[in-house]
Amino acid sequence: MMGCITRRSAVAGLAVASAAPAALAQSGEWPSRTITIVVPFPAGGAADLTGRLIAEKLRTALNQPVIVENRAGASGIVGSMGVVRSAPDGYTLLLAPREVFGINAVLSPQQAPDWRKDYAFIGIAASGPYALIVNPALGVSNLSELQAVARGRELNYSSFGKGSMAHLNIEGLAKLLGVKMNHVPYRGSAPAVTAVATGEVQLSISTPPAALPLIQDGRIRAIAAGGGRRIAQFPDVQTFAEQGFTEDPLISVYFAMAAPAGTPLPIIARLNRVLAAAVREPDVVQKLAANGLAPVGGSPDDMASSVSSDADRFGRLVQELGIKAD
Repeated sequence: MMGCITRRSAVAGLAVASAAPAALAQSGEWPSRTITIVVPFPAGGAADLTGRLIAEKLRTALNQPVIVENRAGASGIVGSMGVVRSAPDGYTLLLAPREVFGINAVLSPQQAPDWRKDYAFIGIAASGPYALIVNPALGVSNLSELQAVARGRELNYSSFGKGSMAHLNIEGLAKLLGVKMNHVPYRGSAPAVTAVATGEVQLSISTPPAALPLIQDGRIRAIAAGGGRRIAQFPDVQTFAEQGFTEDPLISVYFAMAAPAGTPLPIIARLNRVLAAAVREPDVVQKLAANGLAPVGGSPDDMASSVSSDADRFGRLVQELGIKAD
């Protein structure tokens, strides 16, 4: 019920905020100059890759220059705050992973944008699963074995930083298994995965492309597939359901696009259509697949529903665990 109310409120608020400048969009004047897509993380990561793929397609569809600007810092807060404080005219957009929208506002409510009032959602571009990975020296090959070992000793796990998907997903896993695990935060996904391979920690989560070379080298082992289905890169790794668990705590990563609240609705609608078409073009699908992602699309309201669900689910976990931002 709460999710439905907040979604209606978000859409209603967007409509009111957009009423005044809507005539500009309807006049056909947009776009008439360069559009900037802000990615709030460094170049080279999955968010940056997705943003650049979309920018290339928007450039063609809208017949205007579209550039990607990396504004990293504070788990995506620096870049996202820069976007929501910009003019709501359709020329500054945000492309970010799900935690920027649904988790940062819970973890850092005084610093991060408020998803209920600061964003005009455009849509989810692409999504992909996480795999649960362990160091082979741990001697486990499935969830039941991990549960047995973790009941006998406290294991250390790496995350991409406090409040990241790895942090909250593995705390959800620990809750599911009925065990306690020690959190060791790293500055990003690459060092977190490397920490498992070197034995600094015993487990973490990873996207398929990041884990595959280390699995092939025998330096890490994947023991469970998140997302409710087997992962193409690891066809022999069973899902949580296949291993007898009714809950899957590994919430998938996704990358989504938003604009500042108050952006005219016709602009949002056009961007949504262009985004949905872009992520389904064959070359984009192929490049996304190589990085463990698949196109999503969907409406702005679909995105609002997902963010609302994340804020509720992860908000309860943050409160329960007493997680606070640095």
